[in-house]
Amino acid sequence: MLFKILFLFGALKLHDIKVEPLSPTLLYCIPILLISLFSGASFLSLFVGAIIMLCVSYIYFGLLTKFNQGAEYFAIMGVGGAVLVLFI
Repeated sequence: MLFKILFLFGALKLHDIKVEPLSPTLLYCIPILLISLFSGASFLSLFVGAIIMLCVSYIYFGLLTKFNQGAEYFAIMGVGGAVLVLFI
């Protein structure tokens, strides 16, 4: 979980620099998928988890791109970050 939080903070910083959702999505997902691969997860569960994680994180960073200021931005950042770290 610590790695997920660190990669999420790094992806959020990249999102502040590049205001498009694909780069932060890949920065968040690829290291987590590699760690899961090396930890011995089965290929099928890794494949399904990768698809779900890519879709959810792309939607998360897409919403952060669309609502880039105000209370909506911080609400999306908090709730979406909690969903990505705790449930995905």
